[in-house]
Amino acid sequence: MDSPATNPEMIHVVCKADNRQHAVVKIPSSLDHNLPSSSLRARPILLGLTSNNLSYARGGDLLHWWKTYPAPPTAPAPYNDQSSWGIVPAWGYATVTESNVPGITPDSLIWGYWPTSTSPTLLRLERSDPEGHWVEVSSHRQQLMPIYNRYERVLPDEEKELDERAWGTVFRGVWVAGYLLSEYVFSPDPRAREPVHPLGAASKLPWSADDADLSSAVVVVLGASTKVARSFSWCLFDRPRESGPLGLVQVTSSPGALQEVADRKGWGCVSKTLAYTEIDQATEWIEGLQPSKVVIVDCGARDNVLSQICQNVQESALRSCKTVILQVGSQQKVYTADEVQAARAAMQSLGKIQYNTSGIQDTIINREGAATYFGKVSRRWKEWLAHCASAIPDMRLVYGQGIAGENGIYGGWEKLSNGAVRPEEGLVYAL
Repeated sequence: MDSPATNPEMIHVVCKADNRQHAVVKIPSSLDHNLPSSSLRARPILLGLTSNNLSYARGGDLLHWWKTYPAPPTAPAPYNDQSSWGIVPAWGYATVTESNVPGITPDSLIWGYWPTSTSPTLLRLERSDPEGHWVEVSSHRQQLMPIYNRYERVLPDEEKELDERAWGTVFRGVWVAGYLLSEYVFSPDPRAREPVHPLGAASKLPWSADDADLSSAVVVVLGASTKVARSFSWCLFDRPRESGPLGLVQVTSSPGALQEVADRKGWGCVSKTLAYTEIDQATEWIEGLQPSKVVIVDCGARDNVLSQICQNVQESALRSCKTVILQVGSQQKVYTADEVQAARAAMQSLGKIQYNTSGIQDTIINREGAATYFGKVSRRWKEWLAHCASAIPDMRLVYGQGIAGENGIYGGWEKLSNGAVRPEEGLVYAL
């Protein structure tokens, strides 16, 4: 394999109007430009692709993800038209090639949110808390949610193994969502620690201790094989049993492995894992636990599954229960304009509550301080990573190489946009 320095610089671009249209283009070297102050250039070396990348494209205008790394004007036409084409960022690692940022030297390894590109990427960074964390402060990125502007230096003695880093590219960016959902939105001790609304405190929406309390609730997770859902269930399994939930229903296309994890964690008797074709079995099982609340966490269920569950609940003895629906994720597909509109309408008609990881993280940083918060997250992440073989026994890393071709990010986007990535696959690309 050629070294990155001798490879042509390539970017993967996606059509903003139709995310199924995408291309790989070569761009001129960017190394001739002087490095601005408080800046570095870093070359992405390991990136992951997940369903979240489809969300970054779908919501790229509304939530400003397209502004993270605009298509370069040096790209060939029509791909240099920033109104029509953009770069979808991905979580992963990059190696610093140039730096005048104090504390970051060339060859440092940085974790964060990168372009799907082999080109050295310019970042303007300011030091943040805790030590080793930086924030991107470029003007064109200031409308991004703060979580996407955070970067972290990886110390030489950390994450040495390729697989360890690879799991990070696939899981770390979304794993924190499940952790925050279990630990702060539905806090194990909501009366001792103020819970956080699923959109964060900036939403100014109420979220009481009763809202957060799962001690008399059954939790139903739709799209339970998704990465956020797996993180959420793993965190639930480690809670004190008295904090709830009374039971956990996981609806997925791959029920066997998830039930195996629940059994191993001691939740077998209060956990039921169902295939999508079996969801009619859920209602009677939930009734047997006599909950006062049913919490439905939609991590990207297939079409009509949520409405079917809701209908079943309303037509059963559970209709007197309080029902709460959280919208956490979407299906692995490119949504048409009509489907996007229908999804927004469903948010209203079903009374869904939108979940936002960045809003929650910002709230906790303000309450606890960044050092305390990131210390907790880091400890739990490393604990999960050490036990990932038992936490996700069915999952495997699928390695690709480079940007172009079927085995590169181009091929990964083809699979994602056509819903062809299986729940047990984690797509990782060495650049």
